[in-house]
Amino acid sequence: MSLHIDELSTMDAIAQAEPVRRRELTPLELVDAAIDRIERVNPTINAVITPLFEKARAAAVSPDLPDGPFRGVPFLLKDIGAMQKGQPYYAGNRRCAMQAFGHRSILHSARDFARRG
Repeated sequence: MSLHIDELSTMDAIAQAEPVRRRELTPLELVDAAIDRIERVNPTINAVITPLFEKARAAAVSPDLPDGPFRGVPFLLKDIGAMQKGQPYYAGNRRCAMQAFGHRSILHSARDFARRG
């Protein structure tokens, strides 16, 4: 299956997960398409302030990738109340930047989202 990056960017998570489930696309291809899109539009919208591209690519090829309904579908984590261990926390504002967060958020956890696939 050959989907153009713009096609993937208009698909919801369920639609993106389907070609992975059918082995028509790999999780890495989805991640790379998301990264390409971010690199293309982020200079204008400034939505991604802490790119974790290599971490995302490593997760996409990991044998520990969960087999849930959204297996391989990349997602972004907004850092308002959803901290990720070892990553800076901005509360949506660069002026509020904290040191790398030492533990996961009480409200949300990127690891919990990822674990569910």
